[in-house]
Amino acid sequence: MNIKKQALTSASHSDFTLEALRQIAPSAFTEVRDEQGELTHKIDFDVLRELLGDKILDSDEERFGFYWVGKQDAKRAAAEPTRKTLRPVLEDSVDWDNTQNLYIEGDNLEVLKLLQRAYLGKVKMIYIDPPYNTGNDFVYDDDFAMSREEMDDAMGNIDEEGNRLRRNPDSNPRYHSDWCSMIYSRLLVARTLLTNDGVIFISIDDNEVHHLRKICDEVFGASNFVGTITRKQSSGSKNDSGYDKVISTADYLLVYQKGDFCFKPILVENKKNFSLKDDIGHFSIRALEMQGGGDTLPQRPKMGYSIYYKKETNEVKLLFDYDLGNSPVYAAPDTELLAQGYKCYRPRPRGNGDMALGIWRWGDATFKERFAKGGVYFDESRVYLIERATDKIEKYPEAILDQYLNTSGTNELKALFEDRVFSFPKPVSLINYLLRVTTSPDSLILDFFSGSATTAHAVMQLNAEDGGKRKYICVQLPEETPEGSEARKAGYSTICEIGKERIRRAGKKIKEEAEGVDLDTGFRVLRVDTSNMEEVYFEPAVLQQDHLFGQVDSVKEDRSDLDLLFGCMVDWGVELSYPLRQEEVAGKHLYIVNEGALVACFEEDIDLEVIRAIAALEPLRVLFRESCFASDAAKLNIYEQFKQLCGWSAEESYRRIHVM
Repeated sequence: MNIKKQALTSASHSDFTLEALRQIAPSAFTEVRDEQGELTHKIDFDVLRELLGDKILDSDEERFGFYWVGKQDAKRAAAEPTRKTLRPVLEDSVDWDNTQNLYIEGDNLEVLKLLQRAYLGKVKMIYIDPPYNTGNDFVYDDDFAMSREEMDDAMGNIDEEGNRLRRNPDSNPRYHSDWCSMIYSRLLVARTLLTNDGVIFISIDDNEVHHLRKICDEVFGASNFVGTITRKQSSGSKNDSGYDKVISTADYLLVYQKGDFCFKPILVENKKNFSLKDDIGHFSIRALEMQGGGDTLPQRPKMGYSIYYKKETNEVKLLFDYDLGNSPVYAAPDTELLAQGYKCYRPRPRGNGDMALGIWRWGDATFKERFAKGGVYFDESRVYLIERATDKIEKYPEAILDQYLNTSGTNELKALFEDRVFSFPKPVSLINYLLRVTTSPDSLILDFFSGSATTAHAVMQLNAEDGGKRKYICVQLPEETPEGSEARKAGYSTICEIGKERIRRAGKKIKEEAEGVDLDTGFRVLRVDTSNMEEVYFEPAVLQQDHLFGQVDSVKEDRSDLDLLFGCMVDWGVELSYPLRQEEVAGKHLYIVNEGALVACFEEDIDLEVIRAIAALEPLRVLFRESCFASDAAKLNIYEQFKQLCGWSAEESYRRIHVM
């Protein structure tokens, strides 16, 4: 029997794409065995062409697109699997055992790939604030970034003798191309993490907004463009580039959906002039009859009725007393009700013909409900609906935001640190607003350019306000803080250190202010590192006896049991925030993830008592280390034991039991 060994690389972006295609067009795939003898699916292009018919674009046809030097390399970079892994950093974490929040240090392209298996289609909202490419804020050193010489060669700017064809070369082509490649590769992977009703917000300014819009149209689809929100970021008293430019006081939020997204309204204060007053409080009034064009009474017969109101007893009676014949008219007022002291109110006409009768804004059932709650006002000739000063009104996102200035973000950070440890942080209120109009109380939020961790701060704050259980994943490159900066003077050598400390301080403050509310203000810290496994592949000619012994256990010497566990969680697609506990059985330590989603034991000399304890958990997956077994016979015996105790077939045992 073959033993299932752990993979050294993540799944590739193309793997997920092919799997999605297979679900749509299964007949275009065929099963073949790979080099290890495992069944895998391969695409049959001839069948796919038949399915698509004339929808295939010929290679010589003209097409619209956005192209730059390095684009194909960026696409390949997104598709390639990574050989990296994530290692736990317990000493930097807060409430490790219970928290469901993640803070990940490392290049976000690597991290996004590592998150794909576990978080595919699970992220409700992504917010990112990438480098604006202002000239000094772009620090991502991707493999596909080109030197000026390489760029010249690719663009045909070098003649046959190697001379530059541009007399005064500048950095602009490479400058924009590198940035486009950087963001393109990351968005390609990030899209796969969004739920079908998920949404992404990208902060950007004038330097790259035009390029970013084209990239997003390609990645998410032009039809999934939701809108551009212009945000006032400063008062703008000057322009550093001189007086020949418009003073820049705004940046932008590009908004794209993945599929069936819709905004949620937020309740805001009604700012109308509430000049009237009754026993309840101040209020304003609005005519109950429908104004302007729209539906007519024949189209909405439930919206037309006579209202008879008796002021002395505050009673109403509703009569559908109209005739919708060739010339719609109301009947004469009811003389009996008039004699009882009722006054007749009817909607004013809005025009001629069918509009001559008018209609109310409410049907009869709604009217009765609102009247019973004191929501109707009568004067001598008209009926009005009441809007009270205490009433909130629904509001949806608008194209211009003018209340979320950068100064607010700076002041918020100063209040936590007492120093300016980070430049131009986004205000918590901005992210709070985006969360309120897009997420549910249990949503997962991702920020893979997390900077000072404003997103984490906003998630905790909103949970404190509405009792939500939102979770976040923040990703940040451990970029060094500048020498001589306030951050460096305060002891923060990297941006990650600032972000983690901010979450600690903000979480403590929020928890103190929201006393009694069950809040998750902790976070697990994970760090990108090389694979947990040694590279133990050798050519036959160089394979020596000591290499054979070395392959008995291919785990790197500096890796802990927890490192191995999380490496496998990444590989298997087990959520990295799942509850984790340890249990001791017969002197052996077991790691139990989410009560059996994964059970791992890395101890030597595994016996039957341990196997029975693991089997009793009804695990989905079981993980051992090669060194757990004295021999191959002992290893195979373990498989047989699980087959008997768990009722697994040979195929299930092969899939569920892994050895590293």
